[in-house]
Amino acid sequence: MTEFSEYIATEAEDMDAWLCICGNRPDFDGFYPCDREGNEMEPVEGWEDIYVCARCGRIIKQDSLEVVGQNPHFRRLT
Repeated sequence: MTEFSEYIATEAEDMDAWLCICGNRPDFDGFYPCDREGNEMEPVEGWEDIYVCARCGRIIKQDSLEVVGQNPHFRRLT
C-alpha cells in the first residue's frame, strides 16, 4: 500500500496566505500554533512550528506546508 502526503497551498502573490485543502484561509477561520495533537498553544521554546487549521483540524508543518495529522475535534482557545 502506498501512502500519499497532503500539502496545503499558498496564494501566488502572498506566500504567507495559506490555502487549506478544506478552503480555509487566514482571513476566514485562520490557522493557529499547535502541539503534535493539533491542540492550540502559545508558541514557546521547543514548539515545532506546526499549525492547526481552525476549520478542518489539519495539522500543518510551517516550513514545508505538509499536512502531518488532523485533530477533527479542534476548538479555539478562548
